[in-house]
Amino acid sequence: MKKLFITISILIITITLSSCNLIVSPTTTSSSAVDSPNADYCVLGQYDDVYLCEKKTTSYFDTTVSLKLYYDENDNYDVLEIFDYFEDTLETYHQYLDKYNEYLGINNVYTINHSDEPLVIEEILFGAIEFALDNDNLITKDDIPLFDIALGPVLEIWHDARNSDDCSNTTEMGISYCPVPTEIDGVTFNINPSDIILNSSNMTIDFASENMSIDLGGYGKGYVTKVISDHLDTLNIKYLLNVGNSNVFAGGTNPNSEDGYYYIALIKPVTEFQLINEYFQYIQMPSGIALVTSGVNQRYFKDVVTSEIYHHIIDPTTYYPGGYCKSITIVYPDSAMADLLSTAIFLLPLDEALEFVNNYEDLEAVWYVDDDNIIYSDGFDQYVYLLE
Repeated sequence: MKKLFITISILIITITLSSCNLIVSPTTTSSSAVDSPNADYCVLGQYDDVYLCEKKTTSYFDTTVSLKLYYDENDNYDVLEIFDYFEDTLETYHQYLDKYNEYLGINNVYTINHSDEPLVIEEILFGAIEFALDNDNLITKDDIPLFDIALGPVLEIWHDARNSDDCSNTTEMGISYCPVPTEIDGVTFNINPSDIILNSSNMTIDFASENMSIDLGGYGKGYVTKVISDHLDTLNIKYLLNVGNSNVFAGGTNPNSEDGYYYIALIKPVTEFQLINEYFQYIQMPSGIALVTSGVNQRYFKDVVTSEIYHHIIDPTTYYPGGYCKSITIVYPDSAMADLLSTAIFLLPLDEALEFVNNYEDLEAVWYVDDDNIIYSDGFDQYVYLLE
């Protein structure tokens, strides 16, 4: 669902509200000992020798994507070159991972799903698919992977239901009321990821069963976040990358805060129209950490008959929306893996999910069940920030 973006200025502190996080960006009008790296994109930060340079785009992955650079006296890179790389990479991966459209001169997810024979694909798409298949058995239920890129045929049904001409937006502002799809019950779908055939010798992909298709949406934003952040890290750039407001990565020590952390806030995952977002947890992010949220409030509709919520995180064992909480937020050093894990862990019973996270090295999580039930993994307190 589309969210409202509201900016409220309080004294000299600009607080930007978004559908998944809050980024505090102090501004000032004082002079700086460092020349502005770019007058069009950069403003002075909290300190005189720090500039904040930001580029936003809404052209890719059906969401708002932003890159904020923290430029100080130790930097001498070209801001425009970084922003050009940022947009070029987003465009490239948007096209390759797109399951709804084809593009001239490339084989992407759409062409894979509409091909009747082995298809040669580019290395970057091959690598993205290979990454998913290498990790799809990390979390299973009844021996079925809970992260499954072969779930495409089922996900397409739910996508079509959310976007049906029979949906109505007149009952509740900002909320779609739609008929629940009936073509799922009693049907067996070919969704076994083992039936995806990758051949690294000739860079081809094929399916071993009929009526198969892939969907990389369960980790695509996290994957492109990793691609961009890995490149920026090689340049020793300090940045905060926000892909879709649910995939955030912090790179380098923040020179715009006293302790070097980046600060965001987690929004309450509500499924009723709200003019202003509410927050349930503030987070301090050190360098090299990804934060990924999966929740019922990101894409959903309400049953036109019963008003029951049907969100977009589909359980491969039932073909229906699953989960035992309203949202889970994962903190982990690898954004691609964090995105993959957040999707799968969301579908686990809470006791199993907590046990998994507590036993997975460097992984922490917080589950929002309701206002009275927020669950934290054993080591999550290191990321908790308490407002004074």
